[in-house]
Amino acid sequence: MAKANSTAVAAALTPKQIVRTVDKLAALKAQIANLETEADNLSDLLKLQGEGVYFGNMHKFMVATVTGQRLDTRLAQTFLTPAQLSQCLKMTSTTTGRLYAL
Repeated sequence: MAKANSTAVAAALTPKQIVRTVDKLAALKAQIANLETEADNLSDLLKLQGEGVYFGNMHKFMVATVTGQRLDTRLAQTFLTPAQLSQCLKMTSTTTGRLYAL
């Protein structure tokens, strides 16, 4: 269902309008995919600079690495003591970047 602020009109479309609408939607989706790829590439480029805050004229980009642990459940099922269970923990690191308006 169309949102109140959309360009959709609550009327039946003609077959030609349907074709144009489908084609326009597909073209927009392709443009969005290209823009998302470009944005991901720029984000990755900034993440490669390392942790920190990088400033543009009107925005900043923050790069941080978060390290967490996850439980290897198959291995954990074979251990019962807390010491043995701690051996089942695996360290993982994730580097994220966030864009903020200044």
